[in-house]
Amino acid sequence: MGGLHHHNQILSYLHRRFPDFIADRARQFSFVHGDIIGEAGQPIDQVFFPSSGMISIVVDLREGGRVEAAMVGPANAIGGSIVFGGRAHINTSFAQLPGSGWSLPATDMIELSNRDQAVRGVMFNNEQYLMAQAQQTAACNARHVIPRRLATWILRAIDASETNELVLTQEYLAQMLGVQRASVSMFAGELQDKGFIFYRRGRVRVLDREGLAREACECHMTLRSQAARLSEADLHQTS
Repeated sequence: MGGLHHHNQILSYLHRRFPDFIADRARQFSFVHGDIIGEAGQPIDQVFFPSSGMISIVVDLREGGRVEAAMVGPANAIGGSIVFGGRAHINTSFAQLPGSGWSLPATDMIELSNRDQAVRGVMFNNEQYLMAQAQQTAACNARHVIPRRLATWILRAIDASETNELVLTQEYLAQMLGVQRASVSMFAGELQDKGFIFYRRGRVRVLDREGLAREACECHMTLRSQAARLSEADLHQTS
């Protein structure tokens, strides 16, 4: 497997627990912006563990638009519900930021969870965090103003992807937030004028994280706390 598995927290744990099994079964994959990782309604035949980049779990709308419900990066996995009887992807997952990772056949993931109860615990916490993101995003979209939502999204994206620079277009960012493209352009410009980000030609680089956090709504810190709590629970289960 090389060393890349260490960049995904869940697969790294699985490799420590079952080194020969994971080395034999896991396969590397790479993705670029727009690649479909899992499609709504299609069978879950692989579990994906990103090592870099970011994958967005989105709700597909009938008119063709998409709104983001959750972000998946090197701390999480896609397709983990297979362990608990899930058979198909509920929503579509597509690559937001280019990167790479590893995949494991769904049947192998089920086998590991049956062999080790702690694996089920780790995957359960992964699914809980994805659900927490979806619920928090729904509340955020309903009640918080666009400038704060934008600041929150940028912070969440750099947390999920574990990088300080994002490469994405105004169009896709507007889709993820469920707002007009002009709104993204205007409010991103305001964040840049305040010195919190550098924004140009589809690149967002965070210059002042603390300043950006002051502009964000409560949702960023709420989800960070949820992630920390679930990570702590994983440590107790796997120790």
